[in-house]
Amino acid sequence: MTEEKQVQAEKQEKLKKQGEAEAAKAEIKQENPKDLVKKLSNKNQDYLFRLRKELIAGGMKEDQADAEIDSLLPDIYAAQIKGQPAGTLFGVSPTIKAGQILHPVVKPTKVPNWLLGVDSALIYTAILTGMFGLMQLFTNDNKKTANGSGILTLIVMGVAMGWYFTKYNNWMKPDPKTGKTAWGKVIWGLIGSLVLIMAIVLILSLKPLAVINPVLPGWADLLVAAVATGAWYLIRKHYGIHGSSFSPDTLTMDKK
Repeated sequence: MTEEKQVQAEKQEKLKKQGEAEAAKAEIKQENPKDLVKKLSNKNQDYLFRLRKELIAGGMKEDQADAEIDSLLPDIYAAQIKGQPAGTLFGVSPTIKAGQILHPVVKPTKVPNWLLGVDSALIYTAILTGMFGLMQLFTNDNKKTANGSGILTLIVMGVAMGWYFTKYNNWMKPDPKTGKTAWGKVIWGLIGSLVLIMAIVLILSLKPLAVINPVLPGWADLLVAAVATGAWYLIRKHYGIHGSSFSPDTLTMDKK
């Protein structure tokens, strides 16, 4: 019980210090920048002088450079109270810090799951229709290549493959609580997906559905492949998607 109380007391003390630090920082932010500058050490003032000079040399207007300096003052002064100079706080020289301000690195945005699915579905549809289109064009016995290659079947298979590999990517991620991959979900997800895809393909292969699932000539399949590829390219360009469609976890996008 004594141990428990001691842990609680330590937590309370830690929270109290955090609260005091945040309150002090908020108070510093309320101060006039001109007053804060006067409170800085000579070393910190020199750092800011050189930083301002580099910003202006880099093409920033004087009033913008002053605004940037003013925004840094509270953090610099708060660090100074703890005995930490600006160079240590930022970890770089004024020249490098100016470069970071002038040319900030934009953190890539994670691609949402629905867009990952669309990206994968289009590329797999393009591959399947393109592959069967070439087979139709360069194979004498078209009956063999036509088997199970109705256009609706190919599109559904492409979409299903895109959906599966997107889900597979999520299934393979370690569980946040245990840090382990849920292999049961991966295996049953694979089996369930294969069964579902096979069932859809078998249903679409039935003769009564041939009207809505015709086997197209090779050139027509290639045309569908070209349309799918074009749509894939335009969507990637619109959202600024970067990376390989075959590795969804590495995909990033520009902020929209």
